[in-house]
Amino acid sequence: MRYGLVGDGRVAKHITQYFHLLEIPLIVWSRRNSLEKTGDALRGVDVVLLAISDSAIQPFIDSIVSENPEFKEKKFVHFSGSVTTPVAQGFHPLMAFGEELYDLETYQSLVFIGEAGLPTFEEIFPELPNRHYVLPVQYRGLYHALCVMSGNFTVILWEKFFNTIEGVFKIPRTAAFPYLERVCLNLLKNTAGDASGSVLTGPLQRDDHGTIERNLTSLAGDPFQEVYRAFVSAYSSSLASKNLERKNQHEQRP
Repeated sequence: MRYGLVGDGRVAKHITQYFHLLEIPLIVWSRRNSLEKTGDALRGVDVVLLAISDSAIQPFIDSIVSENPEFKEKKFVHFSGSVTTPVAQGFHPLMAFGEELYDLETYQSLVFIGEAGLPTFEEIFPELPNRHYVLPVQYRGLYHALCVMSGNFTVILWEKFFNTIEGVFKIPRTAAFPYLERVCLNLLKNTAGDASGSVLTGPLQRDDHGTIERNLTSLAGDPFQEVYRAFVSAYSSSLASKNLERKNQHEQRP
C-alpha cells in the first residue's frame, strides 16, 4: 500500500512521525511547503490521507478529483472525528496531539475510531498494529462532542486553575501538580474497575448546596461562573436520570 498525506498541522506531523518510525514510505504534501502540484505529487499513491481542517476535506477531494479524474480510483481517508462524506472514510485517532512528537510505543497505543460498513482498518493500514473500533454514522457527532468536552474542556479548566493560582494567588503552579496527578490516577483506576464508587469529591459529591452557592458567589464577574453553574445543572440532571432508571429497573423486577 502506497500512502500520501496532505497537511502540515499537528496531526499531520504525528502521523508522519509514526510512519517514519515504522519505516512505512509516505509522500507528504502541503500547500505551504510543497512546490509540486497536488495531483503530480500524489499520483503514485493508493491511499490519500487527509490531515486537514474539517471544512477543507470535501472541497479538497472535489478539487483534486476534478483536476485529476484518475483520483476517483484512489482511497481517501481523513482523521476527523465528526465529518462524514461518501467520498472518503474517517479513522479518528483517539488521542491528544501536542507540539512534541511521541515515541513508537505511544503511537502504537493509539486507538482509531472508524466508520461501520466501509473498508476495514486492516485493509487500509495493514502494517499498523493499532486497536480500532467502528461506529455507526449516526453516533459520530456525539462521539466527537464527547471527545471535545473531555479532552479540551478539561484543559481549559486546568489552565484557568494554574493561571489563577500563579498569577493571582502567587502560588507556583507546580504546587497543584500532585492534585492533577491524583485526579487523573483516581479516574483511571475507577474507570478500569479497580475501585468502587465515584471519584467525584467536594460539594457535588456531598450534595452541599451551601458550598456550591458560596463558590458561585466567589466567581461573580468571572465568565467561569456560568461554567460552574452549567456543570452543577448537568450533573444534577444526569444524577436524577440515573436514579429514575434505577427505580424503574427495581420496580420491574419480579
